[in-house]
Amino acid sequence: MENISKWFLKQNPQTIFLLSFLGIPLYLWLYSIVTEFDKKNLNENISRKYIVKLVTFYPIIYFPFAIIYVFYNIATNDRVGFERILPYHFTAMFCSLILLLLSSGSLSKYEQTKKYETFGQVGNFFLFWFYIFGVWILQPKINKYSE
Repeated sequence: MENISKWFLKQNPQTIFLLSFLGIPLYLWLYSIVTEFDKKNLNENISRKYIVKLVTFYPIIYFPFAIIYVFYNIATNDRVGFERILPYHFTAMFCSLILLLLSSGSLSKYEQTKKYETFGQVGNFFLFWFYIFGVWILQPKINKYSE
């Protein structure tokens, strides 16, 4: 997994932007940011590592099952369909939000300890959230920091 993290952190913004349309690479990009900057911040908390893995991989695992379930319900003309999967969907959305918070926190803490110019945790959070615009600002900074 460390090789994947290093690969994501070395890419140019265009590659990350295009990969984000697939959905799953976006979660892996955020996971890479959290793990690498936690190492640089000397934050080796075991429970944090488990939380990061949970909030990253739950939506990745949920997504294919949700697609299959929705198509199955369309094929069988089940009218209750989405109501059954809604709690799992909200959990995946909550995990995505937590991952955004963790990645913005890790990056902000690294920038503050190195005395770099920063947008702060809130600014980084919104740049990660609106990654279609934020990737053009964040990825060059991340490339510079990961060297």
